[in-house]
Amino acid sequence: MFNITARSNSTFNGSLASKEETALKWLNTLQYMVFGVIFIASVIGNTLVCLVIIRTPRMRTTRNFLLLNLAIADLTVALLCIPFEVFIKLTYPHWLLGPVMCKILWPVMTSVTTCSSATLVAISYDRYRAVVHPWKPRFTLLQTASIVAITWSLSFISVIPFLLVLTIKDDYCHEVWPSDTARSSYTLALFIFQFVIPILIIALAYSKVVLKLRRQALRFAKKSDVQEALATLTAPSSSFLSPELSDMASLSGSPVPEKKSTATSNLLRLSISPSAPTTGSRKAIRRLERSTKIVKMLVAVVLMYAFCMLPNQVVWLWIEFRSGNDIPHLKAYLTLGSSMVYLNSSVNPILYAGMNDEFRVGFLDLLFCRWKRHSNK
Repeated sequence: MFNITARSNSTFNGSLASKEETALKWLNTLQYMVFGVIFIASVIGNTLVCLVIIRTPRMRTTRNFLLLNLAIADLTVALLCIPFEVFIKLTYPHWLLGPVMCKILWPVMTSVTTCSSATLVAISYDRYRAVVHPWKPRFTLLQTASIVAITWSLSFISVIPFLLVLTIKDDYCHEVWPSDTARSSYTLALFIFQFVIPILIIALAYSKVVLKLRRQALRFAKKSDVQEALATLTAPSSSFLSPELSDMASLSGSPVPEKKSTATSNLLRLSISPSAPTTGSRKAIRRLERSTKIVKMLVAVVLMYAFCMLPNQVVWLWIEFRSGNDIPHLKAYLTLGSSMVYLNSSVNPILYAGMNDEFRVGFLDLLFCRWKRHSNK
């Protein structure tokens, strides 16, 4: 949560003794190294996501356009938040970016995080419609663009109070709230609308999706069991199970004529055989498998988002409401929290590559320039 990052450096330097500051210099060095790795991974990974979706016609779906929006938000975190975070830490206690950037920088960082959570909500709703209510029409390109515009609009609206209280004071960019109650209320409201409500909505949507997929899988399993049972019952008997035929052959000395199967019995055996060419069922099973893989990937994205964002949220709520400035190793917790937030911007492409064949193939095509061959065909 970036709404109080502007207070973080003053908290660090005001609450820690100089001896502890010296002892924690290694922490800053480690953090800068981690930021560098995250920056490179996020820029490369999210750029690949954008290119794969834009260049591949079959991947231009509602879900993937929303993932494109999520990748753009993660790219913004990498290109805007990380470099300025490092610059501000290195130049503290002076603000060298001017009053305009004081008004813009922190609110933009906050709005990007809010946009990511809103986009995850939109993705979960799209999956809910596609799986639980498959007869409903899919979102059109215009509707998808409207959803993306709404996520960004709500994100910018949510930071207007934050923007209004930022000002240059004592040669640094500070939040000047009318009262401590106003500041605490905004922090709590942002936590609820940026984190708690989205996670609850996403959890509800995906729980319904998982239940629907589970019911479909059980239905297909029961259907397969019935087909196997019927095939066993109607299978042709072997000679040792039909002694009357062999006995007749041995007594008469002449071969017994084969029984002619009627057209009805052939059709029955074909229809109930496990190997019968039930094209519709096979397509339905493939759709179920594909939907299950997609949902697993999206659930992993949400869980990673919650895992990465929660530490930062908890630390700042503790500072705001429980005098967290007095807790030991505060700077280490804050460093961990901000690093986890930035880490979240780089992990999604890794999840896509590991859990989705289309993204994995697209990434490899781009990395090895195979798309040039494909485009020439």
